[in-house]
Amino acid sequence: MRRTRVAALALTLLAVAACSRGPKEVYLDMTTAAMLGDREGFLEGFTDTSRAQVEALISLSEAYGLREANPFELLVFDAVEDVTTNEAGDEAILLVRTRGKKKKILMVQQDGQWRIDTEKLEAFWETKEGRSTQ
Repeated sequence: MRRTRVAALALTLLAVAACSRGPKEVYLDMTTAAMLGDREGFLEGFTDTSRAQVEALISLSEAYGLREANPFELLVFDAVEDVTTNEAGDEAILLVRTRGKKKKILMVQQDGQWRIDTEKLEAFWETKEGRSTQ
C-alpha cells in the first residue's frame, strides 16, 4: 500500500515537472533532437499548425539542397543567452547564439506547452524588436 502511494506521488511529480518545462528547456530539447537527426523530436517544438509546414520545409530543403531554407539552419543555435517572458506569460523571446551569430526566437504557449508558431515567429522577425539582437 505504501509503495503504491510513493509510486503515485512520484508519477504525479514527474507529470507536473514535464508540464512546467519552460521555453528554454523546450528549445534546448528540440535543438538537441535536430543535432541528433531526430526529426520528430525537433518537430515537437512547434505548434500543431506549424508542424506540418516545418516538416514540408525540411523535406523540400533536403531534396533540393536548399541549406539556407532548412528550418534546422534557421532555428538551431548553440546556446540560449537570455529569455524574457511577456506580462501575460504566454509569449517568450529567446536570445540564441552560435559562433558569434545571434537571433531572437519567439515561443508561445499552446495547451500549456511552450512551442514555436511559425506564423507568429515570421511576423516577429519583421518587427524592429525581432531584428535586433541586443
